Amino acid sequence: MLGGNRGRRTQALCALVAVAAIAAAGCGGDDEDGSADAKPKFSAASEPSKTFIERMAKLLETTTEKKDCPLLEQINQRSFTRFPCPPPKELRQSMARFDVVETEVYGTGAVVDYKSGTAKDGAAVVMFVAPDREWGISRFGIITEPSVGTSDADSRDGYAKAVDDYLAAVRDRDCKAFVKVAFTNGADAKTACRTSFKGTEDLAKRLKANPSVKPKYEGGNSSYGFFTLETKKPKPENLTISVIKSTTESAAPYVVLDAAPSPTAAEQRQVIEQFKKQQRQKKPPNQPETSPSRKADPPPVRTS
Repeated sequence: MLGGNRGRRTQALCALVAVAAIAAAGCGGDDEDGSADAKPKFSAASEPSKTFIERMAKLLETTTEKKDCPLLEQINQRSFTRFPCPPPKELRQSMARFDVVETEVYGTGAVVDYKSGTAKDGAAVVMFVAPDREWGISRFGIITEPSVGTSDADSRDGYAKAVDDYLAAVRDRDCKAFVKVAFTNGADAKTACRTSFKGTEDLAKRLKANPSVKPKYEGGNSSYGFFTLETKKPKPENLTISVIKSTTESAAPYVVLDAAPSPTAAEQRQVIEQFKKQQRQKKPPNQPETSPSRKADPPPVRTS
């Protein structure tokens, strides 16, 4: 389930996802400022988070036949939480009342607070940018307080410790330590060691090949934090690591939800340069300088 092993992604109806001990399932302002003075905000993703999640909700609402599933299957292939297609009636009805409350992007991660037919009091979607720059779903329907716009000041240290403990457990192949800090979708320790922990073997090799690598905090809010971890050997690879603050006393204070493949820093820089180039090409050509004190140039003198 983690470290890029997509074959172990959770396959569940969002209204029924059990977010064991840390959250319960439910179904479902934008990161784009629409004011005239707003500056363009670069994102590693190919479309705004709000645009993507509303499009996905509409697909879940309107897809009723197997032949109409390709677009949803594309999202499933790059996500950890996957949805049956065609979606069941309960999910379609819930998505018919899907409403985004607010979204925020944190580096290559994002949170969407929303309400829907089965989440009238609100829930959240946690997302990440996949290597192809399309949004992938980490978790859909996590029941937490609305989080976008809240401060991460009291949670930042907890997020960092959870990520450090998670990476140490993966590197040392210590499943007992892993299950204390990783989201296991309600599986018992034995099952988690056989499934989600086993799926981190590739990450363990990368950590051992890059012993000095450290996770970078990309930002977050009071409930969710996001880190990136980029390794150079054997080839450049990047992960988006998402963390959630526990809502129950029985769970660890902070739990790592997923470690998902994302574009590398070099790939993101390339996109930024392409974006800047496009912006330059849109500018009108330079106009000759004119001012009230400047006289017009005299007409050219004919010599013939």
